[in-house]
Amino acid sequence: MNVKKGLIAGVGAVMLLGGAYGVSSVYADSTTSSHSASVTAEAHAGHLGKGLTVLNKYKTQIHQVNQLKVEHLDLQKQILEKRDKLMDLVIAAKESGNKEKLKQAQVVRKQINDLKKEMKPLLKTQHSDAKALKQALKNGKDASEQFKSLITVQRQINEKMKQEVSDLDKLLTILK
Repeated sequence: MNVKKGLIAGVGAVMLLGGAYGVSSVYADSTTSSHSASVTAEAHAGHLGKGLTVLNKYKTQIHQVNQLKVEHLDLQKQILEKRDKLMDLVIAAKESGNKEKLKQAQVVRKQINDLKKEMKPLLKTQHSDAKALKQALKNGKDASEQFKSLITVQRQINEKMKQEVSDLDKLLTILK
């Protein structure tokens, strides 16, 4: 037990001495390089001003994109919850041997798979549009066209996801 206390006291002493050494070295650096600190502060203020002008210029588009992302996440949550319920119903239908329900469900599942195939290129387009938008903003170019295309693609994706939610509802009613 005494060894532990001694070890803890030793580590504490080393930390205190290291902290004092760090404070003295920071104080020495700050007295000699006050000019360089003011230069970096001015550079940060210029960079911050550029970011604020971009935010101000595209504020409505940014809000639209964020709203579409929130809707997308909500739809993903609904889909996940419905798939969880669906899994239980499929297991129950297979155990009960109800082949009629499973055949009806297979048609709707094909529709869902077709929707997913339609969404794949849209998701790739969304990714490339987001990259193009980020690059345009980084280069200081006009990004209104990139915002328009990104918003359009995100709306299309959300519409496909809404269709998937309704198809999952159909599956749930079939298998109940």
